[in-house]
Amino acid sequence: MALANRKPAPLGKALNAASSRRRALALMLGASRWLPATPAAADSGGPIRMAISESLIGSVNLNDARAAMLVWFKQMAQDLNLACELKLTDTQAILDGARKGQWDALGLNVIEYRSIAELLDSSQIVNAAGAAGLERYIILAKRSSGLRQLGDLKGRRLSMLQTPKMCVAPAWLSTILAEGHYPPAEQFFGSVVTDAKVSRVVLPVFFGQADACLTSERGFRTMAELNPQVSTDLTVLAGSPAMVVDFYIFRKNYDRARRQKVITAMSSLHATPAGRQIAVLFQVGEVTVRDAGCLTSVLGVLARADLANGRRDAGSGKG
Repeated sequence: MALANRKPAPLGKALNAASSRRRALALMLGASRWLPATPAAADSGGPIRMAISESLIGSVNLNDARAAMLVWFKQMAQDLNLACELKLTDTQAILDGARKGQWDALGLNVIEYRSIAELLDSSQIVNAAGAAGLERYIILAKRSSGLRQLGDLKGRRLSMLQTPKMCVAPAWLSTILAEGHYPPAEQFFGSVVTDAKVSRVVLPVFFGQADACLTSERGFRTMAELNPQVSTDLTVLAGSPAMVVDFYIFRKNYDRARRQKVITAMSSLHATPAGRQIAVLFQVGEVTVRDAGCLTSVLGVLARADLANGRRDAGSGKG
């Protein structure tokens, strides 16, 4: 059949091309934990200190990511006439550093944000513009399977996409199971497997190797473009609200003029070769500034998941 013979070659070629660019950057620049970038004549207000969580990086090699970011940060420092320091680090260091006042700006996911929200200014949230800045999760099953609703998946095989953008998926799944009065995922499904590639999550459902999958709506659309039979033969059993799951944000009381310079630099990411390199490596499009309202839906999902898990813990005698 056409689908069986059609490999996702365009994706593979894109990944190979990106990998070559990453290797070239790493060889040219090297990599370190701290990435300072200082213009010839910076102002006297001290450096802009930005930390980016490794949780946003996904499958990109961390050393390659640091090398690519160094190029962009050097360019940004020159454009802003400011000394800039960048650290790409793990979640614990992000949280600890924020509590110690070490960061002026952070790139992080919403789960990390919740842990230090009181220290951050949610009036300005920088992330991808338009629909590209929103994630929606969906559960898919084959139309011919007879599976029509969440309850039909009891004891069935679930494949689940595991990427940085899917960071809220476990919480959302926990929520809809609890609201349907079903047990947690590890008890409800016969098996749950995860994979970082959309094709290896969606296609097993199409070929009957899994009963359902939890993936991103964007990933499903990409698969449908490559293989139109996918959208014809698979149907959506459940869908999450559209959510902002990762973003850049400033600490409270950070200088307004300085933060605006950073926002301007990020908004013009595609205007320089260094910025375009970052955009290619991390699939960043145009960015926009949103207010705290953009987090309403995702924080609602996480709060309901906390409530659901709390009820379960209480019911099992934990806590």
